[in-house]
Amino acid sequence: MNIDSSIKQRLSDAHQSHLLDYWSELNEDQRRKLLDDINEIDFDRVIKAYHGIKQELIADQTIPNNEILDEDDEKRESVEDIMEPVPDAITGSISQTSDEQLKIYHRKDNLQAISEGLVCVLLLAGGQGTRLGVDYPKGMYDVGLPSRKTLYQIQAERIRRLQQLANEEFQTTKSVVPWFIMTSEHTQEETEIYLRSNNYFGLKPENVILFEQHTLPALDFQGKILLAEKYKLTKAADGNGGLYRALKTRGILLEMEKRQIKYIHVYCVDNILVRLGDPIFIGFCIEKNANCAAKVVKKSFPNEAVGVICKVRDRYQVVEYSEISDRTA
Repeated sequence: MNIDSSIKQRLSDAHQSHLLDYWSELNEDQRRKLLDDINEIDFDRVIKAYHGIKQELIADQTIPNNEILDEDDEKRESVEDIMEPVPDAITGSISQTSDEQLKIYHRKDNLQAISEGLVCVLLLAGGQGTRLGVDYPKGMYDVGLPSRKTLYQIQAERIRRLQQLANEEFQTTKSVVPWFIMTSEHTQEETEIYLRSNNYFGLKPENVILFEQHTLPALDFQGKILLAEKYKLTKAADGNGGLYRALKTRGILLEMEKRQIKYIHVYCVDNILVRLGDPIFIGFCIEKNANCAAKVVKKSFPNEAVGVICKVRDRYQVVEYSEISDRTA
């Protein structure tokens, strides 16, 4: 098998020609696998990400944690000097909302939307349970409950209960909350087998949609792509931020559009306390006509080591506790 000149040129332009160093030692099958890996890479994206991270590392070494550069890169500003609270008009709190209003959020807004098939939940489940001491997907982990239920089972049963509540409230049998699950190359197959072997814990298979996030090649400090084998690149899942690309390229946005979904609740697999499709939270979002919202908990005490959501310039973002002085906290 010969290498197309265009591939050589792409590698040369991206300063990754070393990926072909062992070409002469590979058999036909290995060469094909290597070329498949290379052809999947968006080199422009990889190079841009590398230089972005490199600049961040340099900045971290030269700029204190609570300072940022202004747009002209000349004036340093403290985050504390420009951060503002989120305006009261676009926030809400269960503890400060009347029972009557909570019922409106719960019933009129969210449960009605669920009964009409407008709500889905989207699970980020690309991680393995390495930090939990297991080598399988986190969702399959038994957290030690008396019931021995896994994270996947707990979440599936909460979806079933939500559908049941909507059915009872609006006298229907058609309430559906589709469960979209973003996996990775490390968790896709095991998750699929696990859910199928457990009959999707009572959910209809057509309403449990798995899709795989993309990967990015691993780089050394010089920006060179690492080889796991002479014919195989070292790759890793592109993180939770890879959700948006995967939604588009895996056809999930089209599937959501086909199902006429309007409201999406996104959560992480190891959040055992999550209220899936939280009726009050989503009802609040519907009432406020919010394009995007985040759910948070109040600090236990001012100096608790957790980030806070603030307005910085004209953008809403998390400001980490390490960026805030004790006085500001």
